[in-house]
Amino acid sequence: MQVAAEHVDVDRRPVRPVWFDACLVGVIAFAVFAATAQYHDPLNNDTHATAVAAWQLGHHGNATLTAFKGHLAWLYAVDGREVTNRLPGTIFWAAPFYSALGSSSYPPIYPGAIAAVVASAIVIGLAFALCCRVVPRRQAFAAALLLAFATGTWTVSAKELWTHGPAQAAVLVTLLCYSNRQWLAAGIPAGFAILIRPHLGVVAVVLGVAGAVRERSVRPLLISVGSAVGLWILVLYNHAVWGAWTVFGGYPDSGPASGHAVAEFGVGVVGTFVSPERGVLVMTPALLLLLPGCRAAWRVAPWWVRSAAGSGIAYVAVQIWVSRFSGGDGFYSYRTPLEGLTLCVPLLALAWREWTSTTRIRRTAFAGLAAASVALHAFGSVVNWVLGGPNHSPWKTYMPFDLARHIGGVQTTLWLCAAVVAIAAAAIFTWRAEGPASATNDQPAASGVMTA
Repeated sequence: MQVAAEHVDVDRRPVRPVWFDACLVGVIAFAVFAATAQYHDPLNNDTHATAVAAWQLGHHGNATLTAFKGHLAWLYAVDGREVTNRLPGTIFWAAPFYSALGSSSYPPIYPGAIAAVVASAIVIGLAFALCCRVVPRRQAFAAALLLAFATGTWTVSAKELWTHGPAQAAVLVTLLCYSNRQWLAAGIPAGFAILIRPHLGVVAVVLGVAGAVRERSVRPLLISVGSAVGLWILVLYNHAVWGAWTVFGGYPDSGPASGHAVAEFGVGVVGTFVSPERGVLVMTPALLLLLPGCRAAWRVAPWWVRSAAGSGIAYVAVQIWVSRFSGGDGFYSYRTPLEGLTLCVPLLALAWREWTSTTRIRRTAFAGLAAASVALHAFGSVVNWVLGGPNHSPWKTYMPFDLARHIGGVQTTLWLCAAVVAIAAAAIFTWRAEGPASATNDQPAASGVMTA
């Protein structure tokens, strides 16, 4: 079967440059994210500590947080001063926002929220640009918006200053350079991703090895140069802050969670995908109509799409292995699989084209599930309340129910009615609409090169 053409917008009609449309998509995402971000207390302990560290670096040029002792989580005494164990990449990303926007007397919240929103909007624009290389722009637009509003990108990455927004952006910039065979350039964002979440180094490893095998050359391994620089900067930062040459900084040495092995890893896999509170398939049920098409998508996917999906899957596996699944607290939907899911978006867009869209029943069911996925995340993002404290089980907690109890019966009824109308409208519209052109007709007649 013919592989989808690389670096080509598969929509034949003369249109605006992809970069222009990608900016428009990013602006749309930015507008919605900015309207629903968290600009006030209470913040999650993780994001609060990161925001204060970014403010300290942006205004005072150091990592000393002694003044916040007793008022901030994740502080540790090192050589007579208090420092945080939050990872440096997100701090580096947000520091310029605090330097430009924040007061030097006390750290406000809004610069950190804006930093999160900007990173997440960049993610959506990049996802659109990359998907344009394998599917028509209308489908790429839908894929980007679903990543934005039907996943934890909306309720986590764009809500507070988590690591995930900058990390998602870093891996997609890496993929953009990688798909253009700019091996050395790809290492720069890959190195920054390591500063954000060190185990994202597995993405660079998988991409480099897969590229080397595909090209039958060692040149793709040049991605390791930038990755190594990022790793070295991380070690230098940890030495300056913690006084030790280590990758892990204020975290204990990484290893399989609580010394467990296969059984606990299996629990993590199940919890990540189907637990009521944090399950990817529970909160984004639209994936149920895309995953069956991944086999057909894989057969026609360009080499870089396969490599991206492989690296995303490898990252999620490493994440589950090194961190015991407990569900977490202080956020809505899921967060730890976001980077892996983001890397799989081009393959999932192809899964729609090659399998989901090929029958009216599948298209209609997907439209309904996609609307339900957006409704679930809109509920969490707009209501903007999460169950506090760690004393709940991800196996017994379903956060939309908690939100419903929090806002009361009247508002819940209005939300349910709006969701039912949206789901029904999406399904009816899709059922009546003409199906997309066949995959063969979507292929370009000539192989023109386009830079996304």
